[in-house]
Amino acid sequence: MRNWFIIIQGLLPMMLISAYQYSWNLLITPLMRSLNVDLPAIQVAYSLFVLFSTISQVLGGYVADRRGPRLIGVTGGVLAGLGMMASPLVHGVNQFYALWSMGSIGVGLIYGVSINLGVKWFSRTRGLATGIINMGFGLGATFFNPLITLLIIKGEYRYPMILIGVLILVIVIPLMSIAKYPPSQVRGMQLTKIPPGFWLAFLSFSLMGIPLQLFSSSLSVLGEGYGYIIVSTAASLLPLFSGIGRPIMGSISDKLSRRRTILVTGTVLTASMLTLLIHSPIAYVVSTIITGVFGGSVITLFASLVGDEYGIVNSTFLFGVLYNGKFVSALMGSVVFAELLRAINLTNSLIIEASLTAASILIFVAFTKAQPRRRMAII
Repeated sequence: MRNWFIIIQGLLPMMLISAYQYSWNLLITPLMRSLNVDLPAIQVAYSLFVLFSTISQVLGGYVADRRGPRLIGVTGGVLAGLGMMASPLVHGVNQFYALWSMGSIGVGLIYGVSINLGVKWFSRTRGLATGIINMGFGLGATFFNPLITLLIIKGEYRYPMILIGVLILVIVIPLMSIAKYPPSQVRGMQLTKIPPGFWLAFLSFSLMGIPLQLFSSSLSVLGEGYGYIIVSTAASLLPLFSGIGRPIMGSISDKLSRRRTILVTGTVLTASMLTLLIHSPIAYVVSTIITGVFGGSVITLFASLVGDEYGIVNSTFLFGVLYNGKFVSALMGSVVFAELLRAINLTNSLIIEASLTAASILIFVAFTKAQPRRRMAII
């Protein structure tokens, strides 16, 4: 019973904070109109979300590993809840950047604590447990997006954002206030003590995350010309399959091995990106589903890999460092992609992004050769 409660402690907060990423495609157009900005300017907000939700995990992870997850989790709940509630009420883009960034810090703190409840408490089924918790981050927006879509059609997007913010405050804070990590003899790890091979995993993670970030930030751009129904359907399918894929791929990795599953995942994601070159609504939806299933699992697989390779004592900190690769992914999948579209056509832009994804496979192969196949419990 306690095992399931631990999973719920991580799963529900993940579901609520998922709107920051997986409802973004639906919010882009009304936010552009409300704030009177163009696409590259509003995509800066998405990049700020990824930046602050990643860098916050390094310090948050360091503190959580040393002092437990409660302080970091509760702080994250306050910031994420207030950020989501207040962001739609402003009329200046700089104010929106500031509030969205504040909420993004909270998202990072909650994310790091939640996913490490699975990494730390479940050793034999680490991939499955981490995948179930991580599923919330993909699946949550599936419940919010139909409501957001309905209200956007009626000309209102503020109410669902305020509601999600309130839910974060009243649900996440109580759950995080009683969260615990397994007892251990903790000594904080510093960046200078991280094994060199870890940075190969970091780089591979950064590039393998590009497809999901591209779809998360630019799904409406990729579907331009296919109609609002097709795009909104894809926007609902992406978090749904991203959520479903995480425990499935996590469980497969428990049996097949983490390393092999990651290599397969990188290969499939590269092929999925190239599928978009067909330029048809069917290819667009199929690629969205494939990217959801495999792209969503990248974080689950690499989080579990950290626990496997380096032990659980400093796993929140190490995962926080690794997770900063998501900013690289988001930068390539949002701002850089938008600039590529300005300079060249969609086809060549997608080929460049797919090539970077393919490079992640080669880098991970280098990691497997540099890192001995054994658990290294760093304390």
